[in-house]
Amino acid sequence: MDLDSDLFDEEEQQQSSFELATNYVSGQADKLKKSDLLDFYAYYKQAAEGGCNQPCPSILQMQARSKWNAWKALGDMSQADAQRAYIEKLQQLNPNWREECGKSKGSSWAVHSIELMPEEELMPEHKKTLFDLVKEKNLSALRHKMKASDANAKDDNGMALIHWATDRNAVDIIDFLVSSMGASVNELDLELQTPLHYAASCGHVEGVRTLLKLKASLELNDNDGNSCFDVADSKEIFNMLKAEEQQRQAAN
Repeated sequence: MDLDSDLFDEEEQQQSSFELATNYVSGQADKLKKSDLLDFYAYYKQAAEGGCNQPCPSILQMQARSKWNAWKALGDMSQADAQRAYIEKLQQLNPNWREECGKSKGSSWAVHSIELMPEEELMPEHKKTLFDLVKEKNLSALRHKMKASDANAKDDNGMALIHWATDRNAVDIIDFLVSSMGASVNELDLELQTPLHYAASCGHVEGVRTLLKLKASLELNDNDGNSCFDVADSKEIFNMLKAEEQQRQAAN
């Protein structure tokens, strides 16, 4: 009983310290480096919800994607360990934080949700472009509205429809664009990234599998010289790419 009681007291003390730390960080958000805020955000989300189970935000939501990547990088770290990591990081940055706690007004940067309502969902149907339809994964409407000449059209950000379909992990649309509309499975964006770069870096297993079935190239590098292997989000995806590479080499 004493051991159980001691354990409970430790957990209660850690929870109290964690809540105190999050309140302090919220009040200091405008004074902390972005990299530190990302770490705090990731530890907070891990402590509150466990491992990242949300879809990768749009490529254009850069802050949201940075936060998602930071959280996802924690993998299966336990919630208790995430609480400890949060407190330890704050202790390293400012050993006197406990004494200063409560002096600053709060800010929600470190704790607000990643999820934002996509703008295309607020748009009237008649104003939606092909890109809007892809972003909301509306294959039925896309079939009715799209022409073959639209297959490799790009938006103002240099992204083709297949880039957006891959970003949203809309595998049925990826297949439709390539197999039915003639879109290039290796279409390049402004950063010379292919759809396979997108799928691999976002951890979209089904997207990677679909693109490989459509014979996406494994050899193309982006502006930074990175291949799909280099940007692979997980060991599972890297192994998928490696297995495909070996299979293709054996077939030649």
